[in-house]
Amino acid sequence: MAVPFFFILGRPRSGTTLLKTLFDAHPNVKIPPELPIFLPLYQKFRHVKTWDKAHLLTFIDHVFKPNVFNGKKIENLKINQEQFTEDLLKMEYNCTIQDLLIKLNEHSSSVFPKQEIRLVGDKNPVYSVYMKRLIRIFPKAWFICIIRDYRDNYVSIKNLEKVKLEAPVLTLQIARWVYVTKLFLACQNRFPDRFYIIRYEDLVTKPHEAFRELCAFLSIPYVPEVFEFYKKKEELLKAFLDPAIGNIHKSLMYPVNTGRMDLWKTQLNGLEVKIADQIAGKTADIMGYSRKTTKFSMKLYIKSLPMAIYGKILFRLMQWGSFLPYRSSRWLSLNLPKLVKIYSRFSEKSAVAAQEK
Repeated sequence: MAVPFFFILGRPRSGTTLLKTLFDAHPNVKIPPELPIFLPLYQKFRHVKTWDKAHLLTFIDHVFKPNVFNGKKIENLKINQEQFTEDLLKMEYNCTIQDLLIKLNEHSSSVFPKQEIRLVGDKNPVYSVYMKRLIRIFPKAWFICIIRDYRDNYVSIKNLEKVKLEAPVLTLQIARWVYVTKLFLACQNRFPDRFYIIRYEDLVTKPHEAFRELCAFLSIPYVPEVFEFYKKKEELLKAFLDPAIGNIHKSLMYPVNTGRMDLWKTQLNGLEVKIADQIAGKTADIMGYSRKTTKFSMKLYIKSLPMAIYGKILFRLMQWGSFLPYRSSRWLSLNLPKLVKIYSRFSEKSAVAAQEK
């Protein structure tokens, strides 16, 4: 049977990759590169109740079929297909689709030396939106949710505008931060034994203390050597098959540090800070982030409302789409990004018009 499992969740540019790297450097943990394929695979095979040899081979054939994941390549996990097949066939009549998904991550390669694998993980920021569904699909899994200062989170996304990670729109990004943070808090309140929320700032200011607590939460030994991950710089860079992705995470090639904190203080103007503070509201207070402006402004509220609504609609569409039949779900995942492109073009024109005034 599959080993215990956990998820690392958080908004893009919140520290999920740093957490993933620390756990990947742990000798008893296996956690692959980012590749959000669990939900489409679950959707396709969730009705299989008896995993005989024929069904197992069908699953394996589908996993390694070219272009089956809308451009997301299983090759990124560097799985030995022969060993993977041999391992899965040993589970004949004694497994579930959840076990097979966990096995996928367990068979992924790692640049770090491994001993006995006692825990397998998955890190995909996009899954933060699907958290409630993941709880039902993986009823025994743990969840580590990382949150970063909403202003720094936006700045980091904005600084990668050319990579087109997400639309660098202030009101949209802060609204998304609020949505996901509230979701984390609600799930932690309901499942306190399965959810651990950590702030990025706490991780980088007191890394050993913070990681020790995470290891205790996951019932694995604390290994301080994980903080030497940067010594594998060349291997880590090669693990990012796309050079652009490697460039996004270049800060991981150095020891854990506080150099990415408080960027907003020099990179956002006064109006941007006011807008961010108002949208974040009490959620920022709950997470311990000090707002420079707490006074409510109806004008700023009206200005931010369209993007808050847009963000919720997009997230809802993503959530509902994950319940659709496999082919319909795949079609939606291909076409939803078009909404973002349409808005990006609109926002660019708006920005130009604003500058001309």
